[in-house]
Amino acid sequence: MDGSPIIAVRAAQRFLSIKPDHFMTLVLIEKEARNVKLLEKHLGELKPYPSHLNVAVFPADSKTLVPDILSQTPELEPSFFMVDPYGHPMSVPIIKQILSRPRTEALINLMWYRINMDLANPTVHSLLDQLFGDGAWRDQPFMRQTGTVREEGFLTYFCSRLGAQFVLPFRIGFDKEDRVHGQRTKYYLLHASNHVRAVLLMKEVMWPLGDEDRTFDFSGESQGVLISRVPRLEELREILLREFTGQRVEFDKIRERTWKLPFVDKHYRAVTKQLRSEGLTSVTPVTSKKTGVKGRDLVEFLK
Repeated sequence: MDGSPIIAVRAAQRFLSIKPDHFMTLVLIEKEARNVKLLEKHLGELKPYPSHLNVAVFPADSKTLVPDILSQTPELEPSFFMVDPYGHPMSVPIIKQILSRPRTEALINLMWYRINMDLANPTVHSLLDQLFGDGAWRDQPFMRQTGTVREEGFLTYFCSRLGAQFVLPFRIGFDKEDRVHGQRTKYYLLHASNHVRAVLLMKEVMWPLGDEDRTFDFSGESQGVLISRVPRLEELREILLREFTGQRVEFDKIRERTWKLPFVDKHYRAVTKQLRSEGLTSVTPVTSKKTGVKGRDLVEFLK
């Protein structure tokens, strides 16, 4: 099975094949010399790269290399960082520094199952000190809690420390092969950004990966709604009526103002069209044709 670096390079090649006027650089950081050689061997099987793709492998520690890159680069091109902050920790302060740059996003692998065990083991609390860059986490309420309350408290605290305007948590549960009983969380993928278009696009990307067994769920502050293959459009309908009745709002602004909800563009369009057929909304075309709903179309929620 291909690892994330190989998957990333293949994805870059596919993207550039349909966007030949774009240029992309992939920076792969691997600390262990043995793994560097193995990675370079597998990358060799993907060559030659297209002329507008640059793949660079750095045999270094990301904890020192990334701050060095940031300190030497006044401004980054649009950048997407894939981060594993635990085990080989890239600290929260470094992630926060990344996200302070314009046009940067981060996809963070937060290993909750491992972290939860370490929270209860004082002998390894130094790992969490490294993760957060300080010991303030020790005095947080989740340290006196258990179960899902602790999990939700830790997740909220971790997200708050990132300093990002938008953080989408996607929950990955144990599957049957893991042989772990119950609907327990294995880890989270956190998408952090500071632009609403980034968060809306990430929802579109992640939606097809949801499953009915809830191995993969959206886990944000979404009023109890989770991504699954069967969308609960009635819940979205109720939320939109509650939040927007009496208002006239651009369609895209509706999506932006409700970015935490686990619904994507097609669901908003379906619900808006349904409400229009029931006489609960009217739509003034701006971007779309007469029967469509998208972009800057004005949606009026009637009283």
